[in-house]
Amino acid sequence: MEAVARFYRHAHLSFKALFGWLNPGVYLMVMVINPLSQLLFFAMLAKYAFQGSNLAGYVVSNALLLCVMNAVFGMMTVINSDRQMGTLQLVVASPASKIGVFFARAIFHIVSGLFTAALGLAFGMLIFGLTFSGEQLAWLGLVWTVSISAACGLGFVISSFALWSPSMHIWSNLLASVLLLFSGASFPRSHMPDWMYRLSEFFPLTRGVEATKLLIRTGDKEFTTILTRMAEEGLLGCGFFLLGILLFYYAEYLARVKGTMEME
Repeated sequence: MEAVARFYRHAHLSFKALFGWLNPGVYLMVMVINPLSQLLFFAMLAKYAFQGSNLAGYVVSNALLLCVMNAVFGMMTVINSDRQMGTLQLVVASPASKIGVFFARAIFHIVSGLFTAALGLAFGMLIFGLTFSGEQLAWLGLVWTVSISAACGLGFVISSFALWSPSMHIWSNLLASVLLLFSGASFPRSHMPDWMYRLSEFFPLTRGVEATKLLIRTGDKEFTTILTRMAEEGLLGCGFFLLGILLFYYAEYLARVKGTMEME
């Protein structure tokens, strides 16, 4: 039990420090106002472009996309903050399990991503007068949990780049834009060129957006398709987390051989 309590304390304090919760205004601006303004912009754009057709699907899909704030920018800070504060060497040299240390820092970003997406969903329902059944909301909770976890896995891979590059804002902004573009949240993926359509299968959130639109579409009960796509999304997320861990251990090996963590 002590190990579980220590894991929770580490996860909570790391997340709290990253977003400056000692000043709640920082969290309010970063994780509430900014995501909701993004949702309103893309929902209004889709409403204008498609003359209101399937508006609910675009609103709810864009609510899911709000997790990018956690999956990309939040996960980037997992390693980047240690590098900037000069504590990365201490973390690498410590005998503690690196997997446990960094997974503890990631877990609250998954929870926060779910909260941000749920907040966006409530905001969209209020602004656009949308209603959903309890069954649809329960399935959305399952789909979003899997999809946001997979997105955080890709964010962990990108955050490991902080071991080599001090210019993480370039990588994180590029990845955030790629996820927004390839997910198909604001337009049908069938409108993509063939190469984009094929490439989008390798990014998380693509299947989550597809499953979300299937759930919201009235009369659709394609649960087999949804579960299959979510199983693929879960495997993709596990693959990203494994790749991020391998990159970290490779950097740790290079640091021990070269005697420095400055590898750029």
